[in-house]
Amino acid sequence: MSIIKQMDNKLANMIAAGEVVDRPASVIKELVENSIDAKASIISIEVYDMGMKSMMVTDNGSGMDFLDAHKAFDRHATSKIMEESDLGHIGTLGFRGEALAAISSVSKVTLKTRQENAEGIFVIYHGGHFVQDGSASLNNGTVVLVEDLFYNTPARFKYIKSDLAERQAIIDIFDRLALAHPEIRFSLSIDDKKIKETYGNKDFYSLIDQIYGSKMTEGMTVFEHVVQKIKITGYLLSPQIARSRKKDVSIFINGRYIRNYPLVQAVVDGYHGFMMVGKYPIALIHIEMDPSLLDVNVHPQKYEVKFVNESILSFHIETYVKDSLNKKIHMIPETLKNIQKGEQETFTRESLNFGESIIMEEKPFLPENESNLEDKIPDLDYIGVFSGTYLLFQNEDGLYLMDQHAAAERIRYEHYFKALANPNPAIKHLLFPREIQLTKEDLETVQEHKEIFKKYGFIINDHIEIEGLPVWLLNHEIDLAIEAMVTMLTEKKEINLSILRDRLAKDISCKGAIKANKSLSMLEINSLLIQLRACENPYTCPHGRPTLIKLTNYEIERMFKRVV
Repeated sequence: MSIIKQMDNKLANMIAAGEVVDRPASVIKELVENSIDAKASIISIEVYDMGMKSMMVTDNGSGMDFLDAHKAFDRHATSKIMEESDLGHIGTLGFRGEALAAISSVSKVTLKTRQENAEGIFVIYHGGHFVQDGSASLNNGTVVLVEDLFYNTPARFKYIKSDLAERQAIIDIFDRLALAHPEIRFSLSIDDKKIKETYGNKDFYSLIDQIYGSKMTEGMTVFEHVVQKIKITGYLLSPQIARSRKKDVSIFINGRYIRNYPLVQAVVDGYHGFMMVGKYPIALIHIEMDPSLLDVNVHPQKYEVKFVNESILSFHIETYVKDSLNKKIHMIPETLKNIQKGEQETFTRESLNFGESIIMEEKPFLPENESNLEDKIPDLDYIGVFSGTYLLFQNEDGLYLMDQHAAAERIRYEHYFKALANPNPAIKHLLFPREIQLTKEDLETVQEHKEIFKKYGFIINDHIEIEGLPVWLLNHEIDLAIEAMVTMLTEKKEINLSILRDRLAKDISCKGAIKANKSLSMLEINSLLIQLRACENPYTCPHGRPTLIKLTNYEIERMFKRVV
């Protein structure tokens, strides 16, 4: 006797709802995406009791006629794809035709809609069953009211989180949809309180301020590039605005928010050196490409997509982010009141002595085109030192404190990072072989990978002794360099050039930089400032700590109660 039977439509819809509708926020996402596909320019969302009581999405889109309003509740009924070949170039957010059927199977849904020059209609479904239809009065567009979510599947309630968590999930979905479509005016109300609203004027500066808060775009960097017919636009908020999670790195492809770890990590890596370890930026990356290069039919909620050349795209995004941040001059806010200056020596580019630096015991680490650099650090007057570590400067804007160790570390890091990009192939041969001070296991690693060490200028004999060294490496930095390469080979089983460059540069720069509480002469301070000013990123050390902080005149006067 056969035991396999065909499920009825109601049961199939309820199973589909388990994938598509898992919380109120996912209902809102599906309904808003339908509104966007209907070419709406205004979309409002009203939520009560965090969506468990009701949710209503209203738009001014194209609307539906009577027949389509009924068909919309049928499973796999859609206007967006008609045949198999359409899956190869999907240009809409929705396409499966199962969202409304799945939502209506676990809730009570009232749909009102009206097309231009037509009468309005309404259709009501409860738990997947038709209840009523008729005429309705409304403006052009569609209104979908969802009530009593999961009323007929009480087991689903145990997966609903706290009111705070559901509220945050709704706001997060709203933010993603609004950031993906700056041309649409969105509004979100929760329990009759307006939470957020966007203008729909296509201005990302005002949009980001509306989503994340006022003045968040101060210091924002924007880039736009086209590579292999793929347009990449980035909106990078200031590295000073840090988050503890990566969730505020948002990737959009053809107006669709997606979750893609390699692309998110590419953005994070692009911010590398500008932020502390464990802190992440706020950034938006909008990608426009031919829909035929995408496969969006890989996830129930369409958060994941498959596309060609993902690794190449990740590489370009990281490069664009890094280059844009390095080129950015972080402007300092204008002062409210000038400080009266004495006759201190002013370190301007014209007055600084370009003689040899006592700090590095080498010539200053300056780029060849130093004379053409834009000033990322203003002219400063040196006035003293605090706690043996922090150099004090002032100008008309306020008081500046420079961490001498962090500043020297940044200078050395950029020098060695560039040197390792195209290392000088010249080798200096030692008169006597130098023993390598490593553990037995590490020495075996060196023996096994002698050719890799040779590639970077380290000549190692059969007794695992150094006979030759690269000319760009100072003698006291040899052990640091070898230890970094051994660690890389032990952890990764291979040399990743970009990671090796970064690790070598960090280790060498940190261990060899000026230490805290080291007394510096005026010539050393002079050299430190000019070399820091010449860096691509003079604002942080390689680990993301600030090299320079500022107290404005207003902040100082407020501490002394001179202003309120």
